[in-house]
Amino acid sequence: MGEMIEIRWHGRGGQGVVTAARLLAEAAMEAGYFIQAFPDYGPERSGAPIRAFTRLSRSPISLHSQVQAPDLVIVLDETLLGDPTILEGLKPEGWLVVNSGLPPDRVRARARGYPGRLALLDATRIALEVLQRNLPNTPLLGALARVTGLFSLEDLTRYLHHHLAPKFGEAIVQANLEAVRRGFEEVRIDPGRIPAGEWALEASTAGMALPWFELPRGGLILDAGNAVAYATGGWRTFRPVVEMEKCTHCLYCWLYCPDDAVRVAGGRFVGFDELHCKGCGICAAVCPPKAITMVEEARVMAGA
Repeated sequence: MGEMIEIRWHGRGGQGVVTAARLLAEAAMEAGYFIQAFPDYGPERSGAPIRAFTRLSRSPISLHSQVQAPDLVIVLDETLLGDPTILEGLKPEGWLVVNSGLPPDRVRARARGYPGRLALLDATRIALEVLQRNLPNTPLLGALARVTGLFSLEDLTRYLHHHLAPKFGEAIVQANLEAVRRGFEEVRIDPGRIPAGEWALEASTAGMALPWFELPRGGLILDAGNAVAYATGGWRTFRPVVEMEKCTHCLYCWLYCPDDAVRVAGGRFVGFDELHCKGCGICAAVCPPKAITMVEEARVMAGA
């Protein structure tokens, strides 16, 4: 990797994406790096896709923008791999680091056939076993250290202890350090099958429809409604599944769905609009015959 290392983090609200970017930067600062760490928030909602960025350099950083050509892309939620923007700009010699317990070929298939360097860690399992919460960020910090060689395990845990101890009790700090250690030790590395320089995805030039200084005063959007154009189903971490033999077609799910994602025809339930269903679970909560259950999205995708 070059003098400056650029990292882009992809995950969902509530998974510690922004915290991971910041903790890595703080640890690198302890090791003598100049640093940047900042988020890119979209809808600030638990489960919504978000990004964060980290830059590390041995010399002062004069670049102030989002990371467009990352050396590493770190994905905290494997259900995001179908998003074509995940791999945008990733350098041919870069690394894709994914929170997944699947074999490499399955992950590559989900990531549009990505053939480059791949590191896999079942960070969710580690987090649930060690932290008792689905916070895969600290295990992935350990995996990142192993993949890049930026830190030894001893140095990384020492730096993190320094930054975590003033904010949390010792039991929580030690649990997070154990998660880091397991991430370092359990990461699986697949070097890929591609010579450097033969594969790359260009960074997207898409952005706001108007730059901020051309927006109407007050930031009002005066155009016609456009919510249907946004595939908010990508926010979903749980999916509603219906047992049709139990369904009485009472349409309580349709009545209470906040996103109009329940499909009805002829006064009968016919399915969900998976492109826009966010997986909030309200339909399952109000269903009188309990015909709807919420199933983890990753499990549904694994069975596909």
